[in-house]
Amino acid sequence: MAKPETVSTSQMIANVAAKFDQLPKKITKEVIADFLNTVEIEVASGKKLRIDKIGILQVKERAPRMGRNPQTGEEIKIPASKKIAFRAAKSLKEQVTGSRSVVKAKKSVSAKKKK
Repeated sequence: MAKPETVSTSQMIANVAAKFDQLPKKITKEVIADFLNTVEIEVASGKKLRIDKIGILQVKERAPRMGRNPQTGEEIKIPASKKIAFRAAKSLKEQVTGSRSVVKAKKSVSAKKKK
C-alpha cells in the first residue's frame, strides 16, 4: 500500500482561499489558525468536541491497572492516564470506505440548502 499524501495546514489554507476569491489568504490563514487553536483549547480543557462531517474529539481517562513486563513476566502497576480519542463521523466513514462517493455528499449538502 502506498503512503498517503500529507496535506499541510498551509495547503488547506491555500485550498480554502482559492474557493473564496473575495477572502484574502491572510484572513483565511487567521480563521483556520483560530479554529485549530480553539479545537486544541476545548479538547485540552476536557470538553467533548463535535465537528460536523469530521467526528468527535475528546479526552478519555484510563484507569490504573496491572500489566506485565513481557521480558521478565513481572507484574507492574500502570498508573492512570489520559488519552485523546477520535471517533469519525458516519459521513466521513462512508466516504473513506467507498459506500458513499464525494460527489453524492456534495449534492446532498446543496440539496439541503434548496429546501
